[in-house]
Amino acid sequence: MNRQRFLALALIVAVSIGLAEAADALGRVTGVGQLEDATLDSRQTTTRETFVPTLGERESDVVLVLFDEYSVMDDVDGWDWIMPASRADIADVIDALAAAGARTIGLDVFLDRLYPKLNALDQGDERLRDAIDRAGNVILVNPVVQGEDGPVSAPPLPYFEDVAAGVGTAELPSAFETFRDGTLAIRGARGLEPSFALALYTHYVGVETDSLLLASRRRGRVALPGIPESVGRIPDDWFEEGAGEASTIVPFKIRFAGPRSTTDAEAATGTFQASGSAEVPLLAMIAPEFFEDKIVLVGTGWHDSDKFRTPFYSLPIPGTEAGTRGEQYGWMFGVEIHANAVQNMIDEEYVRPLEPGSTLLILLVITLLNAGVTFSRGTAWGGFTTLVTTGGVLAGAWWAWAGYMYGPSGEPIISFGGRFVWVPVVVPVLAGLISYVSSVGYTAIVEGREKRFIKGAFGKYVSPEVVNDIASDPGALQLGGQKRPLSVFFSDLAGFTTLSERLDPQELVAKLNEYLTEMTQVVMDERGTLDKYIGDAIMAFWNAPTRLEDHPDRALRAMIFTQRKMDELNQRWREEDPEHEELIVRCGVNTGEVVVGNVGGTNRFDYSAIGDAVNLAARLEPANKSYDTLNMCSEFTLLAADAPAYRVRELDYMVVKGKEEPVKVFEVLELAGVELAPDKEQALTEYAAGLVLYKQHDWKGARARFAAAVEACPADGPSRVYRDRCDENIADPPPPDWDFVVRRTTK
Repeated sequence: MNRQRFLALALIVAVSIGLAEAADALGRVTGVGQLEDATLDSRQTTTRETFVPTLGERESDVVLVLFDEYSVMDDVDGWDWIMPASRADIADVIDALAAAGARTIGLDVFLDRLYPKLNALDQGDERLRDAIDRAGNVILVNPVVQGEDGPVSAPPLPYFEDVAAGVGTAELPSAFETFRDGTLAIRGARGLEPSFALALYTHYVGVETDSLLLASRRRGRVALPGIPESVGRIPDDWFEEGAGEASTIVPFKIRFAGPRSTTDAEAATGTFQASGSAEVPLLAMIAPEFFEDKIVLVGTGWHDSDKFRTPFYSLPIPGTEAGTRGEQYGWMFGVEIHANAVQNMIDEEYVRPLEPGSTLLILLVITLLNAGVTFSRGTAWGGFTTLVTTGGVLAGAWWAWAGYMYGPSGEPIISFGGRFVWVPVVVPVLAGLISYVSSVGYTAIVEGREKRFIKGAFGKYVSPEVVNDIASDPGALQLGGQKRPLSVFFSDLAGFTTLSERLDPQELVAKLNEYLTEMTQVVMDERGTLDKYIGDAIMAFWNAPTRLEDHPDRALRAMIFTQRKMDELNQRWREEDPEHEELIVRCGVNTGEVVVGNVGGTNRFDYSAIGDAVNLAARLEPANKSYDTLNMCSEFTLLAADAPAYRVRELDYMVVKGKEEPVKVFEVLELAGVELAPDKEQALTEYAAGLVLYKQHDWKGARARFAAAVEACPADGPSRVYRDRCDENIADPPPPDWDFVVRRTTK
């Protein structure tokens, strides 16, 4: 190998490693982070340990008591009311667990207020306080709320806290669809405060929580037995003045012990022993060994707002046919996520990230092998080597997680002396691929002048997918199109006209360009095709030219992320200009069959989509004004998407201008599992109840619900709309066969 080729090889190795590391650093933008998380999920659910021990109730010092549907809703044994949780029934559960000898009881219920009227009926507040006091081993939870100086913990009422054995925060790091992280501690108003799991663990093992946290603050990390050195670190500037906007959580990757547990005796067993709260008093009396000397977590097992995706969400239940949603384990309730975190602490076994030096060595070996063989033996041998190194990384990562090398039969061959080592997969594979492709590019004959010209000419005007299609097939520049189902997205910026009256043209154009750049990136991150800008409006679509099976989900996520990005922009602009007027962006999405292709004349044309589905999407965006909403989608998009992955609410049956058939439309609020402001959550609850009564023509009952929603959240536009409609219907009732359809006469 001559000097020039040697230098080229060294440069390719260095660049490959650098690009892969950069992609990892920008993991949420590049997708590397999500993909690595997916591989970690796979390791959590497919290693040999998972195949047998964790698919049945394992031997554990952690047990669950769940407020399941039977415990809450049964006519005989159920609660007298659903919301708030029946404190008298919880008190009975705590008394029973304490009598059975539970060592630590964790109550995953926020005790942030008293209910005098309910207490007058069953003395629930008093009984619960007395039960906590008698037990002497109850750990309470507190939420984290947004304060004036950033997130702060909100302790339980002193009425309950004063008799509890401890308090821990229930806050978990925000998840991107799937919960993978737990919390060790948070920075709160009282200094370093324990998580719910840590408070349970320290009480269980007899360690003074405050002393542990004080030592952790001095040490700069939460050091628990078995926890890796790189985990639990506390930022050096956390408690310095001006650090209020920084992260407030000390996270760690949860090693999930297995799939979700259930109180249903006929369902597949999960990880932990789980009992319905209604069964506990009798079970604790006749079989106290179920709870004796255990950590017992008490929490909800039926509220939709407290269930989350975990790595085991899509795992098929043993004995069922894989592939259908009903045969997967599905959601896990929040209390069991805390149980898994506690189990990690008890087992003293955590997810152990590989040290950076070891990761760098893996990258160096892989890139050198791939590039070196390509340089010396040609592209075919280089491709074969790339496949071998990729397979080696995947196998090694799975074996390091399991703690031993195992063969196809699942029998261990060589023990590594430790388990749950998280060897990164995506970055080494990516670096290896980059090194191979770069080597092929260097050694191959320069070709494709026409492709490079097309990409240079059109790359700034159409999406990268369209550019690649045109470059691969220049004949695609001919006029024509094809029918294809698309998800179509329209957005429009409100308030920009007012802003234009205050700013000079240069500032105005700069802000518009910044807005369009950020919002276009949201579309591109979801692999959308940007169709056109119409002033400050954006049109985009999914499933063309590149086919995407999940195009409805991508369009819905684009709406949600557009609102998040708009919040960031407003905050940034307010910091730059205190007089900045708050801008909002309205979005509409519809899914349906359209004609997509090159539309125009022979001298000038655009790659675009036309059809009724496009028109409906364009009408949904301005229809937000009628309800004071920001995101609206049609029923067709929700039917084609993974609807449970989103928080939506039904708005109306609507006939848009120029159409005759009504369409059910929905407001898209957030991703599933994402909590909204408490006043908004209360308004949504009241709104849902009011809509049921509204459809039953119970105008007065519905009005009361909608009025309660407006009182809870005056900014909730749909509740105001339906409250006013109820007033109109009370004054002038519609006929019994009214179809509830609203016909819009404007665009």
